[in-house]
This record gives sequence, structure tokens and C-alpha cells, in this order.
Amino acid sequence: MGSWTLLGIFAFYFFTSIPTFQGAGAWVARGLAFWKSSEKRAVSLRIEQSLNSVQEEIDREAQGVIPYPAKVEWIDKPSYLDTSEEVVVIRMKEHEENPRNVAFAVVDYVTKGMIPFSRPYLERPIQIAIDATMIKRMLHERDESALDYYLTNVLSKKKEDEELQTCLKMLDSLDQQGLFTRIYLEEVKEVGLKMYPMEDQYAVRETKELLKRLDVLARRKQGQRGTANPYIARRIKVAYVLIAETEKLLWEGSEPHVQYGLRCLRNGCEAIYLLSRGVKTKYAREVANELAKRGNMRIVSFCEYEETWEKGKTNTVCVQLRSNQSSESTASTNQHTSVSSNR
Repeated sequence: MGSWTLLGIFAFYFFTSIPTFQGAGAWVARGLAFWKSSEKRAVSLRIEQSLNSVQEEIDREAQGVIPYPAKVEWIDKPSYLDTSEEVVVIRMKEHEENPRNVAFAVVDYVTKGMIPFSRPYLERPIQIAIDATMIKRMLHERDESALDYYLTNVLSKKKEDEELQTCLKMLDSLDQQGLFTRIYLEEVKEVGLKMYPMEDQYAVRETKELLKRLDVLARRKQGQRGTANPYIARRIKVAYVLIAETEKLLWEGSEPHVQYGLRCLRNGCEAIYLLSRGVKTKYAREVANELAKRGNMRIVSFCEYEETWEKGKTNTVCVQLRSNQSSESTASTNQHTSVSSNR
């Protein structure tokens, strides 16, 4: 009896807690749909599986941007972030898996669970635009009907807001170039981890200025030469190393890029992003390793992805490095970010 009990416990855990198995759990529960509770559980498992699988995908691009998994409850009350249980509780009245329910499940998950400690440091139009960009991305990849519902019944109601529309255009551009999650949300997340829950007008201003700077970077023409100016302010201190000049790489190797990164560090940068396209991506790891070694930095992420251009797509690498000194400072000043359950 003890063995069968343990087997049942493990099976329940796999089918209800791990995204890979939650879809299978939904089909098992559907087979018992003659019980209303089983039908509800089948729908909730499918929604949870979809949300938690996209959380894992986003985490590979920018770790911790959506820090908590989703949990669906069937109750007519507002959704909320429960930091004590480390879960985003999605509350739904109807137990049908229709476009409206799926759309609002994603809306609640993003608005409650994405960059939760950074929202006080974002102007309202930017915050709404960030949420909309992520919601559109999640629904586009998983449920076109729910995306159509969201665009028609939610986002279209804000089309008269010119400032919001400007922010949406900039973030769409960043998303096409792979900079939305890998750089902008990453830096916005870091601001929240440093500053929360203190009020700080510098942080509010700098998250807006960084968006404008990244928009200029995202709109660079393919093959355009020159460096991208670093952004060194009070709360955000970031630089970009663009590995794109074939001739310089052939004649001088990676040293000029390493030297440029080291100069940015001496000028106060705490984070450096290496961006490399096409055949030149092999140099990105060499530059990253040298900067980490000689600049007292750590490689936080090494992402390879396809970047969208007017003429097609290009293989791209984005490497994030952070100063070890800045990480120690953040760890020592950010103990106050452990907060109780928020409803």
C-alpha cells in the first residue's frame, strides 16, 4: 500500500506541476469530465501548461523577468501575485476554454507576474506598452483566436492614446530585433531589484530614456558602421559592443572590441551587451570571455536567435555581461525586496 501511495503522489505532482506533463494531465482529467470538477481541472491544467511553458521560454531570454509560475483558480475575484507562495494566481469565473478566457488569463499573468518589482519605476504608458507587447507575443504563438479577441476588445480601446502608441511602436521594433526581452526588460528588471520598494524619480526617468536609446539602436540599418553610445546614468549604466565589421575582425581580431568594452567599464558601466550577426557570431564568445577575465565581469547569458529585417532574418548573438562589483552591491542593498503576499 505504501508503494502505491507514493506512486500516486508522484503521478499527481508530475501531471499538475511540471509544464511538460500538465498538457497530458489535462487529457487525463478530460477523460473524467463527467465530473464537473474534473472538467474544470482539465481546462485549468491546459491554461497553466501554456502559461508556464512560455514562462520557461522567456526565462531563457531574460532570466527572472517573469519569476513565478501560474496557478488557475475558479472563483469570481481578482487575480493576484502571491510572493509568499511564489505563484501568480489567475482567477477565472467561467470554466470554458474560449478566446476571451484565454486572453484574460494571459493579460492577468503578464500584468500581475511580469517584472513585479519594477512597475513603480515605469511611466504608465510604457508599462501598458510593455504588457501589450508581451501579451501579443504570447498569444500570437499559442492562440490566434485569443489574440484577435485581445486586439479587438482590449487594445483597440487605447488607440487614441498617442503616447501609448509611440511606446508600442518602439517596443515592437525592439521585439523584432530581439532587444525587448534580452536588453530592455533585463535592465528594467535590474532597476526593480535595486530600488524596490523605494520611490525614485531617477529610475522612472531613466527607464524612459533607455527605451528611446534602444529604439535608435534597433533602427540601425543592417551593416551600418559605428558604435552605439553607452547610457550611463544614476540607476542604469549600460553599454553595447557591436561586432559587425568584417574587415576589422580579419585584420585586428577581437582586441578593439575588448578595449572598447573596458573603456566603457572605466567610465562607469555596470552591464555590457555584445551584439553580433551572421558569420561574426563566433567572435562574440571570444570577446565575452576576454571582457569577463580582464574586466572582472561575469557572463550572465549567451543567446542565439533570429533577428528580423526588411530583407529577411539574420542569425544573431546577444551576450550579457555584468560587473561583479555591481552584483555584490545589488545583493547587499536588495534584501528588502522579499515582500509578503500581494492581493
